[in-house]
Amino acid sequence: MFLRFKWMPHGMLAVAVVAGVLGAVAIFRPAPPPQPIAPAPQPITLTFAGDVMLAGAVGKLAETHGTPWLFAGVQSVFAEDDLTMVNLECAVSTRGQAEEKQYTFRAAPSVLPGLKQSGVEAVTLANNHAMDFGRQALSDTFTNLRNADITYVGAGANADEAYQPALLMVKGQRVALFGGSRVLPDTRWYAGTQHAGLAAVYDPTRLLAEIRAVRAQADLVVVYLHWGIERAAWPEAYQRTLARQCIDAGADLIIGSHPHVLQGFEYYQGKLIAYSLGNFVFNNRSGHTMLVQATFTGNTLQAAKMIPCVYDHYRPIVAEQSAARQRIFSQIQAHSYAVTIGEDGALHERQ
Repeated sequence: MFLRFKWMPHGMLAVAVVAGVLGAVAIFRPAPPPQPIAPAPQPITLTFAGDVMLAGAVGKLAETHGTPWLFAGVQSVFAEDDLTMVNLECAVSTRGQAEEKQYTFRAAPSVLPGLKQSGVEAVTLANNHAMDFGRQALSDTFTNLRNADITYVGAGANADEAYQPALLMVKGQRVALFGGSRVLPDTRWYAGTQHAGLAAVYDPTRLLAEIRAVRAQADLVVVYLHWGIERAAWPEAYQRTLARQCIDAGADLIIGSHPHVLQGFEYYQGKLIAYSLGNFVFNNRSGHTMLVQATFTGNTLQAAKMIPCVYDHYRPIVAEQSAARQRIFSQIQAHSYAVTIGEDGALHERQ
């Protein structure tokens, strides 16, 4: 660079020289180092099962053979994914008094380490059996799940805890899990400002607000809902409405349970809704059930599939026999809304 001068008093010349030099420095200032490029998000695969009840005859089998024995037929599926979640439909405690209701379920705390060993990392407690033995047993359930390193949602020591999501890091992505129930024996089961209970969603306002609030913090939002009518093959109209409300609020995947039978699938705004996964490990000695598996990159659903299972003495086992698989596929296909199920169980939205 050339600096041109003209005559001026000595002081002014110095100012001009300094200004020229500073200008040169500004022009030749080195560029800042390039910022590191954030790595692209990795695909993550989540697996969901329906109702798991580890009391009664099933609990005795868990005590005799170990909880992993009950899940041996699906353990390879759970081991290969990144997160597995079920609906835990029982209290886990040795304390409390049974509620006055037809069925009450309470499992021994010893079943939970084997549940985690089987590959289950998270459960929802928002159902009509988590408080079968009162708040004391519910509090024990929280403690026993934490001791087994199993995440729980849908219940808490107060309403703030019950409605808030669990935020988990999965392959560097933030996954928010919610639980909520629209099937509860009475309002005493609702979590309150100063007492323990469950996340009731008869009025979904609180749940929808929590979904909106976490949307900016999470890469993926999953809502597991307990709803519907027992033994019904189709969801109620309110289930379809509630699922859409959750998705409009920011949810990426809706999973359902309670009917104890399988219901179909639906896509809304490109998001998958599984209305009922039925029983999984419960009181079924025979029959069939299914797993649902979804693979996401960020909050984009890359692939979804159902994995049909049959029972062998209370134990769900992946159905390898083609005729059994096809029967289950056909049943779910007939009860789904504009969804096509491929021969491999892949779920596709039908345009």
